[in-house]
Amino acid sequence: MAIILHEKLYPIGEIAVWEIEDDSVELFEQLALSEIEKAEIQNMSNARKKEWVAARWLIHKLSGRKERTVCKKDSYGKPYLEDSSFQISISHSLDKVAVIASPNNVGIDIQEIVEKIERLSIKFKHAEREYWAESKMDKHILWGAKEAMYKAWGKKGIDFKEDMEVSEGEWEGKRYKSEGRLRKGGITMHFDIEGKQLEGFLLVRAVEKWRDVEE
Repeated sequence: MAIILHEKLYPIGEIAVWEIEDDSVELFEQLALSEIEKAEIQNMSNARKKEWVAARWLIHKLSGRKERTVCKKDSYGKPYLEDSSFQISISHSLDKVAVIASPNNVGIDIQEIVEKIERLSIKFKHAEREYWAESKMDKHILWGAKEAMYKAWGKKGIDFKEDMEVSEGEWEGKRYKSEGRLRKGGITMHFDIEGKQLEGFLLVRAVEKWRDVEE
């Protein structure tokens, strides 16, 4: 398995992408699984198991701990680390697995750059379709940003068109920076959004900056 991206987040946190190269059996041999984790992957396909194990191994690498912290899921299916205050998010696409870890609420999305992204425009607001209509890459960033914010929210019942919006940003080389908002149940979460091109893939992360709560 090869790390193709590893970056620090400001002021604290990390983000990484690994390209899965090893056989899944070799990955299993390197990772001590809890009984809960063994039960979780029991009925997974071999491909899904490889993604699952790769993500947890990468999270362990980023933690810097000698002993691995078990990765569990809450009642909504959002992953979290046992005995850690850090928030995490995981994404897979083909042979790539991406993870992000931060004390803030975070979400991450990695996706292969494809033509079918045009079909998702129905989930964009009219204003978003206006200023994100320039290229296929713009639409990928917009969709990835909403996926990342949804993961940071970590609960069900989000309407991608009505409950989330992404401001127009700008490219800085191969990076795109913008801001996003998610409004639900009297809460507005404000995010820093950043997209990055990775040889046929797009990586988008959302990190919550602050939130407004209606009284």
